[in-house]
Amino acid sequence: MATMDDNQRLMQDFRDGRGHAFDRLMKQFVKPLTWHVYRLCRNKEVAEDIVAETFAKLWKTRENFGTEANVKSFLYIAARNASLDYLGSVQRRVAVRQGELDEDLVSRDIDPLTHIIHAELIQALVEETARLPERQGDVFRMTYLEGLTTEEICHLLGITPNAVFLAKKKATAAIRKAFAGRYLHLYLALVSLLSRGGQVN
Repeated sequence: MATMDDNQRLMQDFRDGRGHAFDRLMKQFVKPLTWHVYRLCRNKEVAEDIVAETFAKLWKTRENFGTEANVKSFLYIAARNASLDYLGSVQRRVAVRQGELDEDLVSRDIDPLTHIIHAELIQALVEETARLPERQGDVFRMTYLEGLTTEEICHLLGITPNAVFLAKKKATAAIRKAFAGRYLHLYLALVSLLSRGGQVN
């Protein structure tokens, strides 16, 4: 009799209501999901609340999920919708480089696949940034995931603008190389981001 592989066993345990399976899924997705929500809300406490509520909904409907891909899709779409509800309820818009968040970002008509690809890019960036030397990782994260300026990074890390430039250059080269080797389907999105010098929103 064939045995289930680890992912199948994990999902079966999750559907059966075993806490260790839920904890494993939460550990896998909670950090990138929180980043994803924070980029919309720009409020750490709100982002954490939305993510907690999203995982609670996942647990209540656990019998409906057959694969980790199903779980991932649900988490990102549900969390994004909750974020949009929050933005609408307080009549706020997320500040981006040009000012207010464009209306198309708060439209529910965006293809869900676009949300998932965007979320995968963030998750992959978080994972690869954690593999960098500490200084390079800090500079890359602050620049592309938090949207801080060179001046702000210098102040927070106590380093010079030249040190920021060098750390960013080395980190960018390492991230590009990692993406080209591990995340081919996300590589073009990353190249576009880095060529603009922008941040992941």
